[in-house]
Amino acid sequence: MFCRFELTAGSVVATFARTLTLIICLAAVGSPVSNNKHSVLVIVGGTGDLAEKYLWQSVFDVYLSIVENRHDESNWSPTPVNHTIDFYAAGRSQQDKGSVILNKILTTAVKCDVDSERQCLKTLTEFIDKVTYITLLEDEDYALVCSELTRKFVNFPASTTRELILFVAIPPDAYEAVLAKFHKHCSALRSHNVSVRLAVEKPFGLDKASAETMSNKMLSYFEEEDIYRVDHYLGKSVAKAILPFRHLNPNFEKNLNKDFVEKVEIFIKETVGVEDRLEVYNTMGVLRDIHQNHLTQLLILVSMDLPSDMNNTVEVHQNKERLLKQIEPVTRHNSLFGQYKTYAGNAKDLESNNTGNSPTFAASVVKINSPRWRSVPFLLVSGKQLDVRESFIRIVFKDNYVCVSHCAHKNLEEKGKNAKQIIFHIGHGSLHRPSILVSKSFEKAHCPEHFKESLDVNSLSTHAVYGDSLKQFYVCTVLKDIPAYVSIFADILANRQEHFVSTTQLLLSWQMWDYITSAPKKIRIYEHSDPQGHLNFIVKESQLEFAKDIGPERDGDNERVVSRKSDEHKFMQTAATFLGQKLVTSHTDHLAFLLARDIDKAAGADIQSKGSFHIAFSGGVSVQKIFQVLAHSFANLHWQSIHVWQVDERCVPHQDERSNFQMLDRELLRFVDIPYSNIHAMPVYTGGRLCDPELGGAHAYAESLRHIVPNSQLDFIVLGLGTDGHTASLFPMSADLHVDSNTFVITTEDGPRGTERRMTMTLPLINRAKRVTIFVTGSQKQEIVSKLETDTLQSVEHYPILGVNPVNGTLCWYIDYSAYTED
Repeated sequence: MFCRFELTAGSVVATFARTLTLIICLAAVGSPVSNNKHSVLVIVGGTGDLAEKYLWQSVFDVYLSIVENRHDESNWSPTPVNHTIDFYAAGRSQQDKGSVILNKILTTAVKCDVDSERQCLKTLTEFIDKVTYITLLEDEDYALVCSELTRKFVNFPASTTRELILFVAIPPDAYEAVLAKFHKHCSALRSHNVSVRLAVEKPFGLDKASAETMSNKMLSYFEEEDIYRVDHYLGKSVAKAILPFRHLNPNFEKNLNKDFVEKVEIFIKETVGVEDRLEVYNTMGVLRDIHQNHLTQLLILVSMDLPSDMNNTVEVHQNKERLLKQIEPVTRHNSLFGQYKTYAGNAKDLESNNTGNSPTFAASVVKINSPRWRSVPFLLVSGKQLDVRESFIRIVFKDNYVCVSHCAHKNLEEKGKNAKQIIFHIGHGSLHRPSILVSKSFEKAHCPEHFKESLDVNSLSTHAVYGDSLKQFYVCTVLKDIPAYVSIFADILANRQEHFVSTTQLLLSWQMWDYITSAPKKIRIYEHSDPQGHLNFIVKESQLEFAKDIGPERDGDNERVVSRKSDEHKFMQTAATFLGQKLVTSHTDHLAFLLARDIDKAAGADIQSKGSFHIAFSGGVSVQKIFQVLAHSFANLHWQSIHVWQVDERCVPHQDERSNFQMLDRELLRFVDIPYSNIHAMPVYTGGRLCDPELGGAHAYAESLRHIVPNSQLDFIVLGLGTDGHTASLFPMSADLHVDSNTFVITTEDGPRGTERRMTMTLPLINRAKRVTIFVTGSQKQEIVSKLETDTLQSVEHYPILGVNPVNGTLCWYIDYSAYTED
């Protein structure tokens, strides 16, 4: 049913009448009966473009399946048979206008399947009558709706499971206001045992910082298990079949590793341009629109470790998160960019700082630092106005079989003609039907549930796919291609979260792409459908280069370095040096990765040349980020040959939260395979006494260094910088800044109040090191960084960090944009 009334908006009478009419309207939609489950689905943005094109048709298809108890051909778990649902479309339009718009959408955009049209039409009429438009604009609108929903839910028997689902299909910048008002006025629902769940559409932020801010807001209103971040590619039939296929074919699964896989290609190609999405796309570009979400999620599905139970949401998410932690951030050196020729001209009238500079094509090689996938390139490619519309995952295997005996029977003359491949054909392209293809070089594949073996290749409309004849593949085709949003709504109603993006996954995926989204880019211009093949590229040891040299490329950002402040993208030129020493700048996460990678390179070189590597870490919050990157992205470093030392330590027990060693152990040591004998904790707690001079802990640590470290020269030291200019536990105006050259470790009482007593390495020992790095992050360090550059009265006494000057080694500063750039 639809409720309409003719009143002038804004008057007191109109407001009262609208309120009264809406209460009556809400109360009239469905009388509660005793059922197992009752759901209320509110689509916020229910008269928008996405709702019209996809959402209402999908909601109806799910509703039809529930009504008819039909789920035999679906690839989603059925909801309970005794399940009633009320549907609401929420928008900012007034009640009468919004109802008219909604009615037009439902009567023109929602259709019955031709095969079941006769029995479906009656249900469609019932469905349309169950959908109600509600205005959500002012606080009073939210209060009214939430009050009526509470009343309706209370009328159901206590045995009925009750839930409110908010499906938010509006621009992300409006999320906060909508969710805050829902939380303010609907919080009483939870006290009546009504679960309130949230589903949101991408984009989930424009960078890691905005994604984290948005996530924190959501988590202040909802529990993690009640948030469903929708990536519709995870609802596609083949995407949902990847893990089941891998589980069902263990002989293929055991070959999914660096020993057998040559490369993995993940493509989403489109023939259309940006069209009416130009203003939004100009802010997002192809990386934010496709790579950070769709392509990354497909990468996870094909490369993550299999969970023992595919329906165990916790285990599935844990395995996804573990995989994401092993992926290196994407850089300019392993990415290529393009833009179709007419894009810049269409974008010239937009009011934007980066008008026309957004790439519409991108190719990136992603590297996974794990024992399973190390050295295997994962190629993530997407673009607009390309030659065909197609999406797929293509796993290409190495030809590493060597015959020694009875080789005459191996048909060697045919060997090498057909590539060994497994292809997850997600949609479109020459096959037309979502399918899984396996080269007949392998044994016969087992098709997952809801797929069948296709014996008639002629029915697939093509005879050549992925560089081979179709007859060379075993083909599993989907029985019924369930639309992605049908699958998504079904999973939400069934409380299944395996196919949605968790908060941790979101932030880890942004960690992959955060740097490259705003880094300088050289953009190659290409014609519609790229007839000259200008976008074809070559992979060279994890670096990409275009195959054809077509002259000067369009240089969107020249040599500028992107620095971000809030949601704006600003540009600045950073120096190559700081205080006369090498300087590396980047966003915090990427900066930590760069330092971790330099540690990896140094360790590899030293272990190869002398068999060991000695590294010392200072304390402080900043270094925690480096520990995390080392633990997750460089866990396969040669830890058996690495010795870890402490630069400084507070005089507290190791179980104390203030202990530097506790953080070192918690964030790094317990995750890597390092021998216990290679861990050298400062002896601040001995015999139940803390830093007791009589016990000689500092002297003992210095002697350990002399006996274990060749020439008492540490190979690598990671220092921090305090806001007062201190480093290690060497503070301004301390006499400990001028110890003799043979004093390597001391105890001091110059620390901040509460942790005055500390043990620390001295400047003479630090300056003997082969490599010293200073890691500086956070806006709170801007002032000291500026002072170090501008203070004409610089001295070691005032700024102990200035005493760091390796005698026969190198010094490098790593400073993030927040610390280096003034707001």
